[in-house]
Amino acid sequence: MIQGAGILRYAATKDLSKASNRTVPNTKPWLHLNGSLVDPANKAMEETRLSPFPPRPPPQKADFTLKFTVNNTGPSTWVLNAAPHEFFRQNVPPILWNEKSRGKTSWGNPHGFLRNGSVVDLIIENGAKVDASHPFHKHNHKVFIIGQGQGGFPWKDVDDAIKHGDGKYFNLDNPPYRDGFTLQAGEGKFVVVRYKIYFPAVSMLHCHMIHHFASGQQVILLEGMEVMPPVPEELKNKPHVEFQMPPRYGPLD
Repeated sequence: MIQGAGILRYAATKDLSKASNRTVPNTKPWLHLNGSLVDPANKAMEETRLSPFPPRPPPQKADFTLKFTVNNTGPSTWVLNAAPHEFFRQNVPPILWNEKSRGKTSWGNPHGFLRNGSVVDLIIENGAKVDASHPFHKHNHKVFIIGQGQGGFPWKDVDDAIKHGDGKYFNLDNPPYRDGFTLQAGEGKFVVVRYKIYFPAVSMLHCHMIHHFASGQQVILLEGMEVMPPVPEELKNKPHVEFQMPPRYGPLD
C-alpha cells in the first residue's frame, strides 16, 4: 500500500506566504494502514468495554443470521463473501422497485426475509491470509457488539456456538451499542453484532477504510421491505441518470 502526505491550499484564501507559522506538523501516525499499532507499547481502544449507560441488554434471540467472510481477492478488490459490490449499480434503476438491479451483494426481499421488527445477527470473519482490521459501519440502525473471537466461526449461529461451549466469546448482558464496530486484524478473527429492524429501508453495511470501501467491501441490506408502501409511478418514471454510462469502471466493476 502506497501512502503519502499533502497540504491543502484554497484559492479563495489570502496569501499566507508571510505567515509566522508555516512549519509542517511533525506528528506521527499511531496506526498502520492495516489497523495495527505502530508502537506495540501504545494502547488501542477496547470496544468491548464501551457498554451503554444506563445498561441496555440486547435481544436474547435472533430471527435471522447473515454470515460474511472478508477476503482480498485481488490487488484492488476487497469483498464480503464471494463478490465485490459493483459500483455501476448506482446508475441503474433503484433496487427498491427493480429486482433486476440487485447483484450478488444484495440481501433481503419483500417476502419476510429481514422483516420489520425482526432481530438480525451479522457474523463477519477474516478469510485466509487477511491481516488487516476493518472498521465497519451499519447504516440506519445501531448494533449490539455481542461477540468477538479468533479461530474462525464454524458454528451455524450464536446459539449453536454457545451450545457447544464457546460462550466465552459472547456478551449478551451489557455489550456495546454503536453504529460502528471493528473486525480485528488476523486470519480467522471474527465479530458478531445484533440489531432489531425498526427503520424499514434499503440499508448499507460497509468497511470505513476508504480503499476497502472503494474496492467493493460493502453489501446492501433490504430491511422491512414488506411494510414499505408502493413507490409512486411518477417517481419510477423520472430520469434516474442523464449521462452516458462508461463501458467499464476498471477495478470497481
